[in-house]
This record gives sequence, C-alpha cells and structure tokens, in this order.
Amino acid sequence: KQWYQRRVAITAGDILLDKFPLCVEWLSFDAGDQEEIEGDRAPGNYIALGCMSPLIEIWDIDIVDTSEPVAVLGQRLKHSKNNPKVGKKVRSDAVMSLSWNKLTQNIIASGSADCSILLWDLETGSAKECLTHHKDKVQTLCWHLAEGTTLLSGGYDNTCQVTDCRTKNSKSWTVDGEVEHLMWDVSNPFSFLAGTSNGSALCIDIRQEKPLYTIAAHDNEVSGLAMTKQIPGLLATCSADRTVKVWQISDNRPSCVTSRAFPEAGSLHCLSFCPDYATMLAIGALEGGLLMWDIASNKEFREAFNHPAVDGS
Repeated sequence: KQWYQRRVAITAGDILLDKFPLCVEWLSFDAGDQEEIEGDRAPGNYIALGCMSPLIEIWDIDIVDTSEPVAVLGQRLKHSKNNPKVGKKVRSDAVMSLSWNKLTQNIIASGSADCSILLWDLETGSAKECLTHHKDKVQTLCWHLAEGTTLLSGGYDNTCQVTDCRTKNSKSWTVDGEVEHLMWDVSNPFSFLAGTSNGSALCIDIRQEKPLYTIAAHDNEVSGLAMTKQIPGLLATCSADRTVKVWQISDNRPSCVTSRAFPEAGSLHCLSFCPDYATMLAIGALEGGLLMWDIASNKEFREAFNHPAVDGS
C-alpha cells in the first residue's frame, strides 16, 4: 500500500485520485466526449491511468484542480450520452500497462492482469480488438516506432511477443524471468530490448530466434530501460537494487561504462532521457520521487562516448 500511495503523489501531482494507479501513459490525443468537441480535436496534454479496476481514466493535466477525468474507457461518464460499446472485449481485472500509438493517435493499447491486451479507439471510447496470446499478466507494452500496427508486449509468462495487430499473428521469445520492461531499439527498427525479473537485459532481433546478447545487468529486476537517438549505442538501465547503469552496446558487444547508486531512493521504477538534453536522465524512485542525473558529469561516460565535458566536471 505504501508503494501505491507514493506513486499517486509522484504521478498525479495536483490531481486527487480515488484509487491507486498502476501505470501511467502520456498522450496528446483529446479523448473527450465527441458531442462536446467543436470541430477537429486539438492536441492537448493528457495522461491515461491504469488502476486495480478494469477501467482506464484519461485526465487533462492542463486543467487546474480538475475533479474528474475527461474520459473513462470501458464505462460511460455521467455527463456523456454515449455508452462505449465494448461488448465482449471488456476486461475483468487490473490494468497493468498502457502504450499510446503515436502513429495512429486515436489508438491506445492496455495490458491486463487477466492476460489480455485491448486496443482502444479513443474517439469512440470502445475496445476494437482483444489479443490473448499471453498466458499470464501483461506487464509492459510498446508500439513500434515506425510501424503503427506492430505491438511489443511482455508478461509474467516469461515471454516477449511481437504482434501484427492487422492479422493478430505474433512471434514469441522466452526469456529467463518475468518481463518487467520493454522498448524498441531507437537505432535499429528490427530490434528490441527487454528487462527481466532476474536482473537480465536482453537485445532481440525479431528476424532471429535467439537474443543477440544477454547482460547480467542488475542484482534485482530490471525495471527501466532508456535510449536516446542523439547518442548511438547508449543504454541506461535501472533496478530495484537502487542503481542506474550506463552501457555501451554498439556492434552488439555490450559493456558497462559506469554506474551510480541511489541508496536513499529505495527501489528505482523507471527512467528516461530528456528529449532536449541528451545526457540528462530522469529516474522514478520509491522514496526519492523524481531524481535527475546528468551522465555527462561522469568521466567514464565522456571517455567511452567521446562526449565533451560539462561545466564543473
């Protein structure tokens, strides 16, 4: 319960929630009631929240002191006259993962503890497809960066799956533990990276049957993976072991460049590079909230990637 309470404080900001979120996804697509939208939908600033209930809430985070979401996928809002027709494509358990499709922006995918993946149409609030190839809870999802119909998923069944959502055909790889986090390789459209509950980080080429490499990355689960297009070959990982590690993975020959411990932060849950400042890492922590680390201040990183020094380093 303590973890969920802190998670609300970190992710919700000034939004008061009546339930504990399990996953959060930012999106710019306006999923509000079509009857209340005049003209075309304008891009906005929203977050989708998955909770212990089967519903997905969409909140407008530009609205100050908002008291209710602009949409709830799977349920009709009180002020809406339309009831989303989810039919048989409705889940019965917690929403554990979300991924917004940046190429087909009215689509968001959700993974559930009931082992299913639903593809939601944000314009209508209804689930259009249900994928059932996982045999256990679906922990992580990620749409392909260039192919808007290709979805990457990972679950408690120790598998990573790549699915063509047009045909529902999927390809599966078995890994050494539960899949904690997935991401597509930003420099190779045929590869993705996976972090597992056993502390491994793997790189898999979807054209091959076996991983390109496997790293014994951490002592506990690998909860976060991050790359940036601005620095090829750079990978960062974080873990419940309270450390962040920086890797050089060029030519599929991974090596650890440097690491940093955050002993007061508790478990580290996620991390991401700043899109406008390539060496700045944002790290989500159990105890420390949002942490920042400019890896350019590290000498080993600068030498490995031939990166200029920052002021004061």
